Amino acid sequence: MMAEPSTGKHECEMLLPLGDDIFESGFYFGRYDPKIDDESRLHLPKEIVDLLREHSVQNLCRCPDPTGERFVLCPEADWPTFVEAVKKLFAESPDLGKAVRFLCSGTAAGVDRQGRIRITKACLDHAKIEVGQRVDMLGVGKWYEVSGR
Repeated sequence: MMAEPSTGKHECEMLLPLGDDIFESGFYFGRYDPKIDDESRLHLPKEIVDLLREHSVQNLCRCPDPTGERFVLCPEADWPTFVEAVKKLFAESPDLGKAVRFLCSGTAAGVDRQGRIRITKACLDHAKIEVGQRVDMLGVGKWYEVSGR
């Protein structure tokens, strides 16, 4: 596990990229408890599926989160914002290289008609989530953070 940079800030605040306030320009908020099914698909709540469709989001990038034991779901259009936020967070850290490798493992996937998205083994392993498990899903403006319960 990578050491987190010590900033004394709440996780959401740490990921705020300079010059782009995700709480004003983002629209993913709320806390949910969906389930990962036996085929490693996350069943997104209807509210999230409707929101994604409303904003014409077809694909989400899936990536282990370098700041903790969770993974991130981020619309492709907002992926550069997430990458820049992580790079700024780790800019002075000896773990910058590890953080960038986590980001490089990110892949995009579509949400199916039933509101499910397949989650990679790398994401599940990093977050210590088993198939069949309920998860915590937190909207933080421009992306969702998903962690085990």
